[in-house]
Amino acid sequence: MGAKKILIAEDSQIEGMILERALTSAGYQVTRAHDGLEAFEKHLSQDKFDLLITDISMPGLSGVELIWHARDKNVLPPTIVLTSNKSEEASLKSLEIGALDHLTKPYNLPLILAKVKVVIGRS
Repeated sequence: MGAKKILIAEDSQIEGMILERALTSAGYQVTRAHDGLEAFEKHLSQDKFDLLITDISMPGLSGVELIWHARDKNVLPPTIVLTSNKSEEASLKSLEIGALDHLTKPYNLPLILAKVKVVIGRS
């Protein structure tokens, strides 16, 4: 069985790169999208993923909208959302529409790796 596939939707280049490296080092196959629209149109609608990790606040298509569209098209994998302290309402909304967990930025890499392992283990 191959490596589990994770899609990261994160508009911050630095945060996306750090997360991608950590997950790749942990043995996951990682694809990165720079916004919600790219994540949906170029990746979720074209390929199957074991996990989606998405930022809530992104230009174009927010994380909540990404979850909504993916769920509507029946392509939503298990999902973890990344939020800032200012976006608790958006975090709650994302959990209400299908995300399994959330992390507040700045997040702790060992914690996110543990959560990824748990969420992927459920699927």
